[in-house]
Amino acid sequence: MDYVHEIAVVWVVLNTFALWLFEGMWRKAALVPAAIMVAALAIAVLGVIGGSNIAPIWVVFAIPVCLVLTVCLWIARGIAWVMKLT
Repeated sequence: MDYVHEIAVVWVVLNTFALWLFEGMWRKAALVPAAIMVAALAIAVLGVIGGSNIAPIWVVFAIPVCLVLTVCLWIARGIAWVMKLT
């Protein structure tokens, strides 16, 4: 399960930089993975409070999804930037 922590750190770094560097609609698009993770964390916390020991699995499932969305956002932003230069 150590790889989950590494993926989470990569996602946090990429999404933080996206929220910091992007402007306008790009920044709003970077909020989508963050909102997904907040929802997964909320579900996990409420599940643990309710006595479920498997509720944190939502966070484990959400991390790769959020990472893929953030990487796709960076790729799309890069393509848009290159097309703007030409």
